[in-house]
Amino acid sequence: MQNINPSRNIDRRGRYYLFIGGVAFFGGAIAITLGILFFFFPLWDTLIFDALRVLMIIVGIIAVLAGIGVIIRALTLQKDNLLAYAVGEALGQFLDNRYTYLRNVSKRGVGYIDAVLVGPPGALVFRIVDYQGTWINERAEWRTINAKGQLRGAGTNPTRECVRDVLALRKFLAKRGLSQVPVYALIVFTSEFVKLSAEGPAVPICEIPTLFPILRREYLADERVAPPAVRAAVDAIIDG
Repeated sequence: MQNINPSRNIDRRGRYYLFIGGVAFFGGAIAITLGILFFFFPLWDTLIFDALRVLMIIVGIIAVLAGIGVIIRALTLQKDNLLAYAVGEALGQFLDNRYTYLRNVSKRGVGYIDAVLVGPPGALVFRIVDYQGTWINERAEWRTINAKGQLRGAGTNPTRECVRDVLALRKFLAKRGLSQVPVYALIVFTSEFVKLSAEGPAVPICEIPTLFPILRREYLADERVAPPAVRAAVDAIIDG
């Protein structure tokens, strides 16, 4: 099995964000400058022009702040996902070279996905977390037990996050003529200090030691995709 970090996608997305952020920043700066100049050198002495000058400054400030935010996003894009790498190493112990594991996937039209495994059974989307403590899954909802032993709603929902990624990847593959590639989901908890329980989980969950049994029961149950489609799906996620 190949354990790949498609860094070209991340670099491409970073350049795109830098471009958009730069355009917003400099466009906003120009609007602010013109708005200030029009206060000192008004072209028309009307209420409408006064409002226009104020509007230009306000819009310019918003654009500058948005541009700075997008530039920061471009510079802080995650270059790799160490948790996803560890899961890939575990998968490599029992999957052959027909499988490709793509970690740290970041693409326009898909967003960010921790990892995607592509092989004859289809594509498998991973949501990989290192949460600790007691986590209880009931279908699509999650609850935790706090330090006082109180049961409360979890502050995050890996099931809904994973389903969102699955829907995005299905749409992405369908646009590239690969709707025959089924997309599955799996949530992996990597911490040694977590206690999991589940009742009818909407998305299968596991820990590293139970990774293969869960895959064998769900994802690996059948080979559904021909080799050319598998290769095309991998290429689409890497370069598409």
